[in-house]
Amino acid sequence: MLAPAAQDTDQADIVPRSHLRALADAGLFDAAGHRTVYEILAGACGATFFVWVQHHAPVRLLVASANAALSDQWLPRLRSGAVLGGVAFAHLRRPGPPPVRARRVAGGYALEGEAPWVTSWGLADVFAVAARCDDRVVFVAVPADAPGLVPSPPLRLTVMQATSTVRLGFDGLTVSDADVIVELPFAQWQTDDAVATAKPNPAAFGVAATCTRLLADLDPETAAALETERLECRRRSYGGEPDQVPLRAWSLELAVRCALALVAATGGRSMERTHPAQRLLREAVFYAIQAQTGALRAATLDRLTR
Repeated sequence: MLAPAAQDTDQADIVPRSHLRALADAGLFDAAGHRTVYEILAGACGATFFVWVQHHAPVRLLVASANAALSDQWLPRLRSGAVLGGVAFAHLRRPGPPPVRARRVAGGYALEGEAPWVTSWGLADVFAVAARCDDRVVFVAVPADAPGLVPSPPLRLTVMQATSTVRLGFDGLTVSDADVIVELPFAQWQTDDAVATAKPNPAAFGVAATCTRLLADLDPETAAALETERLECRRRSYGGEPDQVPLRAWSLELAVRCALALVAATGGRSMERTHPAQRLLREAVFYAIQAQTGALRAATLDRLTR
């Protein structure tokens, strides 16, 4: 369903809800996803995959939350797909003053500032929003229709436009203690995030696999060589090697090479917006910067300058 429509979805303003309903009907809105499922969906339709994968962040947070009442309120519907989740926390990785701040008020927190990258606006029903409060991070559940949320128009992106990504401002938004998912030291969040973002992204392997499959009809020898490298990179990435950052950089750079090979083998037709080669190349480039850290940036640039 996703792959045949991927070119149209790439040019759409928002991911079709029918795609999300199909994922829900397949039981894929539960957090217990397998890396192979991530690869398949990312290789089929990047925009749908990214909206879907963002949903899992609030699910994971609520599963681990000590706030049983809040988990009971949201988890059953999130896991069934009756409710779509979104997340706003990438700003925590930015240096300098916190873009989103939480100020303690009676019975809860007041949120101020702007999250520069929030996906699934207009699709998601609830967002897990992260805010800094001194040396701590507070994650809160915020319904999409909560007063005090001020979205920008959807950002004009070179890829995954249909993810409906906005800058989300917080103006007078107050959340109660009952809506707090978790509160933890910022240093602890940084440590946990460094571990998570070091792991190779299954989406890169999914894009690379789609590229080598399409390339096999045009240049079987090149496709076979790239597929062999993809499988080796995947084996090592999932094999538990301790230093994951170089493997993630390898997988990202490899996905770009696979997509570029498909473009080169396709020729001029690959520049038509109806052709998957140009879309796959743009999606491969996107994963090179998604969840990027200083260590990953350095490792990626190292691979490109060898």
